Amino acid sequence: MAENSFEKRSPRLSLDVEVNCVGRGIAHTKNISKTGILLITDTPMVEGNYIQMKFFLPEIDREINAHGKIVRTGMITDNYYESGINFWNIEPEDKEILDHFFESK
Repeated sequence: MAENSFEKRSPRLSLDVEVNCVGRGIAHTKNISKTGILLITDTPMVEGNYIQMKFFLPEIDREINAHGKIVRTGMITDNYYESGINFWNIEPEDKEILDHFFESK
């Protein structure tokens, strides 16, 4: 029997914060989990590429710096795109902040 891909998904939180996609410009989050982030952009991203992201979580004064792999993309309107990013390299201190952020919600 095939595994249900939804069983592996981490819980998501709806979140709208600005994300600096280094070398690509600014995006906004749609949601975030401990393992990844869903971004809204005005230009398409390429599935399989890696990006560097910098962002702040609400009520946290430290900037999160993470690298991620683009695992899915899609157009949501004529001018906006959605890209699912899996975190693949995040500093231990930033990972701890992200984990604490989820535990507090």
